[in-house]
Amino acid sequence: MKNHSASLQQHLQAGDKVRVKSKEEILSLLDPWLEQKGCGFMEEMWIHCGTEQVVRKRVEKFLDEATLRMRTSQGIVILEGLMCEGTMDFGRCDRSCFYFWREEWLEKIG
Repeated sequence: MKNHSASLQQHLQAGDKVRVKSKEEILSLLDPWLEQKGCGFMEEMWIHCGTEQVVRKRVEKFLDEATLRMRTSQGIVILEGLMCEGTMDFGRCDRSCFYFWREEWLEKIG
């Protein structure tokens, strides 16, 4: 059963210090496709579990390249310096996209 108390949004802001929750905590929130509310948790993000990070900014609007449409979002942030540099499936990528982090996967610490 999913932990619904963890689904409360924290409304994190730029500069907030956070801890990325443990793999077990995050897995309890994800569906079988490793998604929560349509936001996927990439395999390459697991290494950041348990680390302390800083929120770079909230993501409220972004270009969905699959549909070429602007989309709005709630409860998603990007963290300073944590970028995708490729995947195990596709190899190295030089684009350096920021990961999307659901607030439920993070705990404010400062």
